[in-house]
Amino acid sequence: MAKNVVVVGGSLAGLIHGLQHKRRGNNVIILEQEYEERHSHHAGIGFGANAQEFLRKYDLTGMTAAFASHSRRWAYYTRPNVFVSQGTIQLTSWGLLNNILRANFDGTASPACPNPPPKAEGDGRTVYLTGKRVTSLQYTGATVIVNFNDIKTNRHEWYEADLVIGADGIHSTIRRLLRAPHIKQYAGYVAWRGTIPERMVSQETIEHVSDQVSLQFSKRTYLLCYIIPTDTGNFEPGERLLNWIWYYNVAEGSSEMKEIFTDVTGQYHHNTVPRGLVRQEVWERCRAELLPRISPPFQELLQKISNPFVTKVHDVQCESANFINGKVVLVGDAFTTLRPHSGAATEQAAFHSNTLEAVYRGEKTPKEWDQEVRRYAERIILINKIIAELGTGTMLSLLIAVWFYAVFALKQRYRRT
Repeated sequence: MAKNVVVVGGSLAGLIHGLQHKRRGNNVIILEQEYEERHSHHAGIGFGANAQEFLRKYDLTGMTAAFASHSRRWAYYTRPNVFVSQGTIQLTSWGLLNNILRANFDGTASPACPNPPPKAEGDGRTVYLTGKRVTSLQYTGATVIVNFNDIKTNRHEWYEADLVIGADGIHSTIRRLLRAPHIKQYAGYVAWRGTIPERMVSQETIEHVSDQVSLQFSKRTYLLCYIIPTDTGNFEPGERLLNWIWYYNVAEGSSEMKEIFTDVTGQYHHNTVPRGLVRQEVWERCRAELLPRISPPFQELLQKISNPFVTKVHDVQCESANFINGKVVLVGDAFTTLRPHSGAATEQAAFHSNTLEAVYRGEKTPKEWDQEVRRYAERIILINKIIAELGTGTMLSLLIAVWFYAVFALKQRYRRT
């Protein structure tokens, strides 16, 4: 018998879980708070085996979703080629993956996917609603009533759900309504981010970043860059985008923090200054301090970027992902917001989806699933801290991060034996 599923949050995590339930024959409603359709974040994302498994099972578009990168090139200060390490990750744009998932979920056409796949046999009904702010959850014993308001008309509406999935990100409303115990901490640095068309940089810089993730380390800071397809799915050389991230130390509450997060209109942003609103003089000052201390490919990259966005990096870790006897679950960033160093946010959302299959089939209890996803999150958090300290910290802070990961790994090995 088909179940009624409400997914709160219409970004990648919400679409992943909504599509999974559509293919399972359930009726799915996604409630997205933003009134306009979600658009490109002007940023790239990485993912691994879990997201690949998800797309193999549920994507019917037949589209290529990502590049495969099998190595990382390391630059140190002005030396561009210190060494190359191995490691595979799938690289794509947020917009392209979003378009693929929307085409599968509710048949939304886009320049990337102008002919969405038809509804498959056994699919459930789907609806994607924008401008809906969830206000409360009511547990009836067998179901959960999701109350929400239209953000423009303030009209109250509600749905009755057999399952509610909170996929509404770092500032999760569902997590707040559940009063879920969690820890949220500023990581001590921000991420300058953006994309630049491949045709705007020299052939030497393109060759430096092609077919790999390129890393640039300097004094207590680092950058990375890799090539991604466009949001419309163009993988052709010359048309692709260079996605870049720069991790920049800045103290919470400092005058520099205030300067960076005050936009061109004078408004202060608490978490992210969107693309187009960063003050040019602030970007130029930050960039000028770094340019003499990095290699030529990254110098060129930063010099040609005029329109970045900047966001604070946080850790958010929830004590549990499972609530109300499994009737409400938190997934993706709503459960654990991972630092972006390892490109694991989309991968985590897919991991949650893939591992929930066993719960839906009755092969695993919600409590067992909860324990599994908490262990997964803790491992990625510790790995990200090692990467962060390697790039932005000190030798002591790096050794401490490695120590905590080693203790965690030993505990997991002991638990399995």
